[in-house]
Amino acid sequence: MKTKHVLSIVALFSMICVLNAQKTWDFKTGTDGWSSYGADYAVTHDGSDKLLLALSTAGDGTIDYPTIYVDYPLDVSTVNYFQMKFNATNWPKANVLVNVYFELPSGHYYANQTMNVASGEFSFHIRNQVQHTWNVLPATGTSSRIRIELPHNSELAGSNWNGTSISIDEISFLNQLTTDLNESSVNKLSVYPNPTMESFGVKGGAYDQLNIFDATGKLLKSVAKSSESISVSNLAKGLYFVEIQSNGQKSIEKLIVK
Repeated sequence: MKTKHVLSIVALFSMICVLNAQKTWDFKTGTDGWSSYGADYAVTHDGSDKLLLALSTAGDGTIDYPTIYVDYPLDVSTVNYFQMKFNATNWPKANVLVNVYFELPSGHYYANQTMNVASGEFSFHIRNQVQHTWNVLPATGTSSRIRIELPHNSELAGSNWNGTSISIDEISFLNQLTTDLNESSVNKLSVYPNPTMESFGVKGGAYDQLNIFDATGKLLKSVAKSSESISVSNLAKGLYFVEIQSNGQKSIEKLIVK
């Protein structure tokens, strides 16, 4: 079975196989201490291995502060990534902002990123790959409480959240990630020409989203749908990594800009 591997910084992107997990909740024995704020989110356990979150609205489709939390002493010096495996049902938006919130003795710290609701897996670098950061996570400190706003309050207005639910298989805070992708349609996709000077395309089929990262893992560009030509004329010469998403799976390709 052929598997694509990107050595070097691939640990920054993929979320399928985890190394060096600092703390993982797999919900095999219950809710593992996770609860919720307010009356809009009901947290239960499916009796097997999933944390269940159901939205209970007032009938008008509105919700307020949909947040789950756990009181856990997490040493943030060992943590770089947040990861969640889930299945969402009846969500009114395809992409939502998720906020991860740490309560530390030195203050409260936030990091957030946009989650594709249909993807089933979500991870991001909570120290530098964030859409908004109110207070950057410090190098040291131990949390008293961890909160996840799912989704962030900014996503709530103008949408009907009646009947919305999500089941979570796993929540992890990690030092690093690595890849273990099985053979699938996404593995047949590749970038060309490579090397390139001004633009490139993807051959082998259509994709749902494409992200370009530099060698430090910083997200430089995203393309929401399949495009015949993607410009890189504004990028400096060097090595980049192209993450291709298709049918809920991911592949990472090296790209050299000359």
